[in-house]
Formats: sequence, C-alpha cells, structure tokens
Amino acid sequence: MAATRPSARATVLRSALLFSPFLAVTLAAFAFILQDTTEEGMSGGSIVGLVLVGLVALLLAYQVVQSLRDLFSQPVQTTGLVERRWSRNDFFLFRNDYVFVEGNVFRLQPEQFVEVDLGDIVRVAHYPHTATVETIEVVERAGQRTRPDDG
Repeated sequence: MAATRPSARATVLRSALLFSPFLAVTLAAFAFILQDTTEEGMSGGSIVGLVLVGLVALLLAYQVVQSLRDLFSQPVQTTGLVERRWSRNDFFLFRNDYVFVEGNVFRLQPEQFVEVDLGDIVRVAHYPHTATVETIEVVERAGQRTRPDDG
C-alpha cells in the first residue's frame, strides 16, 4: 500500500519561501560587513564576521537553490532496500522519521514511517534535489522474501 504525503510540491515551495528571506538578510549583512571592512580596514572581528556570515549565506543559498530546482523538476523513483530506519527529535520539539534507501536519506511523515520496516524493499517517489518524499510504497516485505535452498 502506498502512503501519500499531502503535497510534496507544497513542501518544496514552503522550503524555498522560508529560506529565501533569511538568505536575503544574510546577504545584506555580508554586504554591510564587506563595505565596513573596505572602509575601515581589515581587523580580526571583520574577518571572523565575513567568514561566519559567508558560511551561513552559502548554506542558505544551497537550500534555496535546491528547492527552486525541485520546483521546476518532476519526481523521480528510487527502489531499494531500507538499510536503516530511525527517528530523532529536532530542537527537542519536533520528531522526525527517516529511512536510508540506495544511498539517500528520506524524511517521512509519521503515517508513512509506520508502514516501512527495516529490510523492506520500497519504491520512493521523491524530488531529486531535496529528497522530499511524495509517496513511498512497500514492494516486498522483509519477511516475505524467499531464501534459496542450501541443500
């Protein structure tokens, strides 16, 4: 049975819209620090500020670009063995569930996560750049696979 996410495209759009303002503010801060550095001269604080704000800007830009790329692409399918399955709390508030399939980490909704077990072969329809899951379907359960006879 396939577990469907309400709207994977909406999730990708929400990600682009969420991170874009933060990127704009970070780039403005980077430009301000850079301008201040050129006018006042190099100092230890300005170099540290440029490096830190620059790194944050790079991370935010990466997330925004990947989200925008997915907005203009179609979902792809990955079929493979669930090699790892885990949950973790982010910021002590949000519980996120993950599976590792064919070298990709996919974050699942709770209703999708309960249908997937370790060792299952699954087919995941997802966006290629952010790995946002549209659907996940169990192709073959771990206990249903037949083993060849050794005799």
